[in-house]
Amino acid sequence: MNKKDTSIELLRVFAMIMIVGYHVFCHCINEQLISIRPNGFYSPDISMRLLVLVLVSPMGQMGNAIFIIISGYFMAHKGNNVDLTKTAKKLLSQLAFAAVIIGLAAIVTYNKFPQLSLELIDFNGFNNLSWFVGYYFVIIVLGKLFLNNLLDRMDKKNYIMFLAVIFAMVSLYYSRYILVNFVTGLEVIFTGIFLYSLGGFIRRYNPFEKIRAWALVAVIILINLLVCGNYYIEAAKNIQAYNAGEAGAFLQTIPLYANHQFVPIILAAAVFELFRRINIPESKIINYLGASTFMVYLLHDNEFVYSIWKMHDWITPLHDNMGMFFKDFFIWTMGTFCVGVLIYAVYMLVGKFLGIFRQLVYKK
Repeated sequence: MNKKDTSIELLRVFAMIMIVGYHVFCHCINEQLISIRPNGFYSPDISMRLLVLVLVSPMGQMGNAIFIIISGYFMAHKGNNVDLTKTAKKLLSQLAFAAVIIGLAAIVTYNKFPQLSLELIDFNGFNNLSWFVGYYFVIIVLGKLFLNNLLDRMDKKNYIMFLAVIFAMVSLYYSRYILVNFVTGLEVIFTGIFLYSLGGFIRRYNPFEKIRAWALVAVIILINLLVCGNYYIEAAKNIQAYNAGEAGAFLQTIPLYANHQFVPIILAAAVFELFRRINIPESKIINYLGASTFMVYLLHDNEFVYSIWKMHDWITPLHDNMGMFFKDFFIWTMGTFCVGVLIYAVYMLVGKFLGIFRQLVYKK
């Protein structure tokens, strides 16, 4: 890999850490936030402490978008020269290994700690783990079937028009309504087509070349200010409903974001461009961590891991001690990521062993 590739691998790592952190927030912290607990945010006011969660809320979809942009950046120019067999083998082998690990973990956990109320997942998780796997593969298949060649035939003007039309289709309410009601999830596929095509456009035309880095940082700050503004409005609406007697106990809610919304898309594009400009020496460690991200995604994005995270009380430190909350959030997020990285190492070792075993099974 060259320097540019290593910077993109670093971006993969950054995106995956954001996704893990988002899942900790979405599936654990947020669920505890909107439930009645001994200590929580039940006063009808706008809490500044919750801004940390507000800023985390778009990170999952932002990370997803970054991965699709990266795929388009490296694959959109290849035409039909995309090896779907290699991609499918990589996805399926890692998916199978992750399903086995999670199934074995469920057996061992229940055997050793039957008192824990964990969501056990059997080996059929092979067909049910992480929706992102299918989303990613569909976009790659579409690239191979027609999208790469379509983009290749476009000049810059038509390429921009194509991006604008697809973005409008998923952004405007009625056009998105048609997509959603035509085929469930079609708006997500259109979003993926846009992001994949955007990655190819950036590689071919380098449209942000003349934009200074500080301007990209300013865009990220501006979008995050809008994210904070969304929370302010959401909290104000909750306070209005509470004061009008429409609700019982006052509960804080954090606005969440979908993959097609402009907030995660713009953030992903800006962060991608910033990382693309980083010039760092080739690093085998970074390249390895980047290669492990898919396994990390598969291993953590399931109800078994969520139920482990839920054993921790997130709201009390968030309410009483922000330093303690940041420490806990960092440890659980990075700990989950590191476990995934270690299991990826085991996966690689098993792959080498099976390669040796294969020579014993098959005749020459």
